[in-house]
Amino acid sequence: MTDSIKKEWEDLFNESSYEDRVASLADVLALQFLGLVDRKMEMERISKKQLAEKIGTSAAFITQLFRGDRKPNWNTLAKMSLELGLEFKVMTDELLQEKVQEELIAYHKRWSKTQEYLKLKEQVTNPQLVMAVSQAGEDEYAMAG
Repeated sequence: MTDSIKKEWEDLFNESSYEDRVASLADVLALQFLGLVDRKMEMERISKKQLAEKIGTSAAFITQLFRGDRKPNWNTLAKMSLELGLEFKVMTDELLQEKVQEELIAYHKRWSKTQEYLKLKEQVTNPQLVMAVSQAGEDEYAMAG
């Protein structure tokens, strides 16, 4: 996108009213939740009609939700969550990045322990001496042999 087109696009968005921006954000949030519901329904082979029956509403209402004509309220989302076995988690981009960083660090620790084990195993002239590796703690491995 050229700079002039990008600026025009930003200007157009900035000219929308606060209420319009709130409505757009509400639509995006509803679609994010319903996207997760839809994916779970596909995995479980549950139709919109079956979902409607499970949560005590009409198939027409469910259709309106998924078309974006209506937005789900918190009670509707809670019913969907219970009936489909979904656990919604809400997090900011910052919190997501923290979680990713924590997982990367934990993975690196496990990888390092595995590399240490493999080096020890290579050093042993009789491989049967290293008989087993078991997890001793969350990120620690014990070797017996």
